[in-house]
Amino acid sequence: MRIADIGHLIETESKKRGYKVIRNLTGHGIGRSLHEEPSAIANYRDRFNHARFRKNSVVAIETFITTNSTLATTLSDGWTMVGNKGGFMAQHEHTIVITDDKPIVLTEMNGIWN
Repeated sequence: MRIADIGHLIETESKKRGYKVIRNLTGHGIGRSLHEEPSAIANYRDRFNHARFRKNSVVAIETFITTNSTLATTLSDGWTMVGNKGGFMAQHEHTIVITDDKPIVLTEMNGIWN
């Protein structure tokens, strides 16, 4: 599967429900360090990203959904993020192992599916 297809799905489902996605925050690969390749799993269809997920890789799919904004800014405390056009912003993350078959959702037990 192409990495951009995930972003397309996130953006499409968000728009159906009246939300927008943050375009300057992304998911990423995970391995020996917290942020690895692929380095930018966008929340929108990046038509220039033709990369595919690699088998046996681990990725953090991070959705950044908002009511009004499309960009996030970090406040002076270095932690708090706000949208460029106000409104509410939420983030959720699933860590997934890419396989030949069905992906393994390592964070499945966090209750988000219930």
